[in-house]
Amino acid sequence: MNQKIPLSQKLYLLGIHPEKGGLLSSTYNVINIVLPGALIFELYQNSNIGIENKKVTVKSLKTEDPLHSFILEKLKQKSNPVKISAFIGQLQRSQKFIRNEVQQGLVDKRIIKMEPRQLLFIHWKKSKIINKQLLHNLVSEVENIVFKGTEDSGELMLLSMLKPAGLLKRLFPEREKRKRATERIKKMMAENQVSKAVSDAIEVMQAVAAATVITAATAGAHR
Repeated sequence: MNQKIPLSQKLYLLGIHPEKGGLLSSTYNVINIVLPGALIFELYQNSNIGIENKKVTVKSLKTEDPLHSFILEKLKQKSNPVKISAFIGQLQRSQKFIRNEVQQGLVDKRIIKMEPRQLLFIHWKKSKIINKQLLHNLVSEVENIVFKGTEDSGELMLLSMLKPAGLLKRLFPEREKRKRATERIKKMMAENQVSKAVSDAIEVMQAVAAATVITAATAGAHR
């Protein structure tokens, strides 16, 4: 891909319905957990934070990304290292701001547009993909990584987030292929020697996202 797209934006883009626009229901239910988790991965990759024993600490405030700065400022206010899961939960209070910033990043790259919508007195904006070739390339890239394998920590993090983000069925609609993809991802996670910090982050992120999916499903069953 020619454009450098961070993990958070890739996950949001893959979660948009390619024809109708708007987030797929499987992604919509967990997006407010997935985006903060992805941003923590980005900060780790950029050496802005350290992760040890599933706790996060600030290493550097140097960044040109406004969203990264926002999260680092939140983290800087903590007097002690904070658990990843707890910090992700706290960032949900800023979910609208985070989601809007991720959307704006994709708008600035001319990958999506935000279309105004209205129902009676309710106003909102719906994400719509305008660069479908880039989306097609991204889907092909993910499939290639899954079935050809990778040792790149950034690509492994992307794969680790597909299930929590509710994207496996969207990327692999055929059941048998989806099953093989899931097995391949599990195998790569087990065999690749990623750092302990990244492994801890992946483990916590998957656990938090899975808990959110279960909570959302339970809430829906009681409506």
